[in-house]
Amino acid sequence: MEKKSQKIIPGASFSTQNGHLLVSSGIQSLDTLLGGGIPVGTVVLIEEDFHGSYSKIILKYFLAEGIVSKHSTLIASQDVNPSNIIKELPAVIESDLEPEKVSKTTGASDKMQIAFRYQNLPTNMDSSNRNIKHIGHNYDLSKNMSLNDIENSDISYWTGQRIENGTKTYSNPAYNDLLKSIKNKIKEGKFFLKDSPEKRSILRIGVHSLGSPMWLPHRKSLHSIESTRDLDMFIFCLRALVRSAYSVAVITIPTHLYHEISLDRCIHSSDIAMRLQAFSGTELEHNQSLSEYHGFFYLTKLAAINSLSSKHPGSVEYAFKLRRKRFSIDMLHLPPDIQDDGDGRRENVPFLGCGGNTKKSLLDF
Repeated sequence: MEKKSQKIIPGASFSTQNGHLLVSSGIQSLDTLLGGGIPVGTVVLIEEDFHGSYSKIILKYFLAEGIVSKHSTLIASQDVNPSNIIKELPAVIESDLEPEKVSKTTGASDKMQIAFRYQNLPTNMDSSNRNIKHIGHNYDLSKNMSLNDIENSDISYWTGQRIENGTKTYSNPAYNDLLKSIKNKIKEGKFFLKDSPEKRSILRIGVHSLGSPMWLPHRKSLHSIESTRDLDMFIFCLRALVRSAYSVAVITIPTHLYHEISLDRCIHSSDIAMRLQAFSGTELEHNQSLSEYHGFFYLTKLAAINSLSSKHPGSVEYAFKLRRKRFSIDMLHLPPDIQDDGDGRRENVPFLGCGGNTKKSLLDF
């Protein structure tokens, strides 16, 4: 990709670390975690939470950022009408209306607010990535994007049709039809690397709940071999198609419907993979240490383009939280595991040692 394309393409920027052309996911904290944004020519796989609500929010951010940046958009879904997803996109705002709360206490007391194993880590992702230039916008989830902005954008919709006869490649022809629609969109919009349009732009592809029961071939069981093969083959072909164009794809998959071996193949076929584990409906929902968050966020794969090996996302733990106006991803800082009694006083915690101490001891005779 030529360096001059940086001035031509709106909403895109070259990474200062590796020179890759990046676009924003729409979520500043996620861009920071990915090293500045999503590389153009890649496929991002999002393993949905059980109800699929949080993964859908990430997809909406991605699509909203494309519309604000004047990128072309293709949205596909068989579970819901794609036009309804576009109508629910968050509204763009000038600045963040809900900045992160900063503790009033400073100095040495800060070390007592987080677990000891996190004391040598940065308190937030922004402080550890200050050299990363943010190219995205801010959004308000409590408001919808104006219809005028949506109508003036290049948006294509794909709903698919359930056809009984399959193809040689896919048992469900919907996968093949979607690939053809994406290829035609790339060709018509001159997004291929070999094309030379007057004004270069980016094609954003969003696929909602790929591989859900609506994608199953006719009269097949939920975990059939054919449906798993279709899903893996589609991601593999989509990555080859996206890699040859100025485009980027984000797909969400209800992974709880598939076996772990099948998911490993899908993750291997993608470039970036992330997983959302919501606390709702689990024993962690009422955990006081996690009351600030709504679920765990796992970056399972962070690929390096034009490299023989993938980048390891690291061992730092992350969690996501949904506020009224925004969705964010933060480093997970757990407080010390100290329990209080009914009066709010600290309980006597057993300690190692012997002697006539008033506290309980594990080695008292």
